[in-house]
This record gives sequence, C-alpha cells and structure tokens, in this order.
Amino acid sequence: MTKCLCAAISKHIVVATELVLGDFLNTLIRLFLVVTLCCFFTLSQLSDAKEIEVGLEPFPPLVNEDGSGLVIDMLNTISTNNNLYFNFHIMTYGRAKRELESKRLQLIGLTPYQLETQQFYEYATELNWHINTYVDFFSLNKSFFDIDELPDGSIGTLIGNADFFSEIIDVPAIKFVEVSSIEQLVKMLALGRLNVILFERVSIMSTIKKLAVENIYYKNMGIVPASLAVANTQQGIKLKTQLDKLLIQLDHQQHFSRFINYTAKDDDGKVTIDNNSSL
Repeated sequence: MTKCLCAAISKHIVVATELVLGDFLNTLIRLFLVVTLCCFFTLSQLSDAKEIEVGLEPFPPLVNEDGSGLVIDMLNTISTNNNLYFNFHIMTYGRAKRELESKRLQLIGLTPYQLETQQFYEYATELNWHINTYVDFFSLNKSFFDIDELPDGSIGTLIGNADFFSEIIDVPAIKFVEVSSIEQLVKMLALGRLNVILFERVSIMSTIKKLAVENIYYKNMGIVPASLAVANTQQGIKLKTQLDKLLIQLDHQQHFSRFINYTAKDDDGKVTIDNNSSL
C-alpha cells in the first residue's frame, strides 16, 4: 500500500511539474512573440523614416558650429512624430550650394529668401518659411562705411556670399574677401586686414562679444529674410510641400523670440560687449 501511495504521489508531482514547465514555456513563447513584434514594428518605422541630408552654414544663434541652434531645434521639432530624420552637416554656404546642386544634399541654409542669384534658382527653390535678419557693416572706423571709397579686397564675408552681397549693395564682387568662419572675419577686422565686415547682425555681434573685441561700429545695410532651400526637382518640390505644411504649424514668434528681440537695435551704433547684451 505504501508503494502504491508513493507511486501515486510521484505521478502527481510529475504531472504538476509538466504543467508548471508547460505554463512557463508558454509564457516565454508569448513574451518572445511580443518582443519580436515590437522590434518588427520599430524597425519598420525606422526603415520608412525619410532621412534628409542637411547642409547648414554657421549662423549663430540660428545655426552654431557645434551643430546646435534655433533652426536646428526647429527642424528637430517638426521631425518628431512625422517620420522624418534630419542628418545635419555644418559647412560653408558655398559648399552647401554645390552639394545641393550635385544632389548630395536635400536641404540647405540659410539662404537669402528670394534674393539669391538667378543661377541659384536654376537648381534650387526655397521653402515658404523665412525669418528676417539684419545685414550690417562692421568696422573699427566709421569712415569705411562709405562703400564707394572702399578698395578691392577690403570687405569681408563668408564663403558663398560675395556674389549675393555685391548685388544687394551694388558694388563689384572684387571688393570682397570670402573666408570660412565668422571668428576669422572678426579676427581679421581686429588686426586691420579688413576694412569692413558685411554679414548678419546677431551672428557677428555675438562673435565680437565672445572674442571681446572692443570699439567696433556697425551700420545697417538692409533686412534680408533667411530661409532654407531644396533642390528644384520633383523630389525636392515634394519635400518642400511637406516641410512647408509642418513649419506653418510652428509658433514662430515663440520659438525665435530671443533672436527677434536681439535684432531690435538702432540702425547704427557701437557694438557693446558687456554681459547684459548677450542672447
């Protein structure tokens, strides 16, 4: 009788063990299936995401050399939940235009909205989005603001901007010197290697402040809306349509409030480098 009882107990233990193991294996299988499905849908979404190669010229604080900036934040904001991925490349404006023309980039900036050369608009078209920027002369000597008296090679600007600026202020492009960075411009001006700088107000003033260069005067030469451009192709126009729809939903005033407030200065004056003038 004892042997029969032990056999019965053993049998129940085996059955119970099989049931427990079966439930455990079923749980593992279900968990595996859930994880697999999650990974599948995640990879599917990533594979469907549109990757956009973007070339941007340093234009602080809109575009900083370290890859940060208000425009970059804006593009990252609209990419969220919209199946877009922006791959940013910081480069000169001249290179950005060449890369867009050769189809190696899909989006570039910042462009002078509707003010670029005729050649540019043969291969590029701009988004509807734009933000007003102030283009100023900067010099250690206010007498150099008389552009008719400036010699050749005395106006400094960034690479890719001379042709555009020469049309805007109506002076020969030979009067310009193009360099690769804003810091280089300010240092050349401080050393007397340039008579004047011609570029966007906030980016130059913030760099002057950063380098603590004193006694620099400025004079406004006009307002130039800054924008972004795509290739003038079927795919480029499709991307423009998508981005225009997303950007129109952005609260422009709130997103760029610090930049807009900083531009509210007199048309001419002396650049201040105290801490209270920072962005």
